[in-house]
Order: sequence, then C-alpha cells, then structure tokens
Amino acid sequence: MIDHFKQRRRPDSLEGKFLFDSYDELRDFLDRMAEDCETLEHHPNVSFGRDYASLVIYPASDSLGETEHELARRISARYEQTAGSGRLDHG
Repeated sequence: MIDHFKQRRRPDSLEGKFLFDSYDELRDFLDRMAEDCETLEHHPNVSFGRDYASLVIYPASDSLGETEHELARRISARYEQTAGSGRLDHG
C-alpha cells in the first residue's frame, strides 16, 4: 500500500502528507513510524504541525529502490492503523 505517496522525479523521492484528527494521533503515528524507520535503517524527512505530517523519502543511492518503497508501504500501513478515518492530502 504505497498509494499514500506520490513519486517525484526531480529530485527522485516519495512524498506524502498525512492528516490527523488530534495531536495524540499524530504523535502515535510518528512514534510507530520511527520503529519502522529504525528497522529498515532509512529515515524520511519529516515536518509536522498540530494535525498533519509531511514526509519525503529520498533514495539512499541514485534512485528509489525496494527499501524506499518498503518504507512507504509500512508508513502507509501505520497511518491506516493510527488514523482510522484515512484522511489524506495528496497536494
């Protein structure tokens, strides 16, 4: 499930913005996402506010590979588990 991300070409990256109903949901999402990042040893750039998180996954090498796509899948699954309403902003 990588549909929460858009693939960009310049620079090569996967980008997603995730919306939450509360700051507690956001914190739970970020904490759980951190576990997946540590497991895969790959970390996205993260910016967040009270009710959203914007993520950009850059490749570890010249182009996006399986690690980046697996991280996006895991983050998307964490979002589905954390923010049951499934609010997304693909903008």
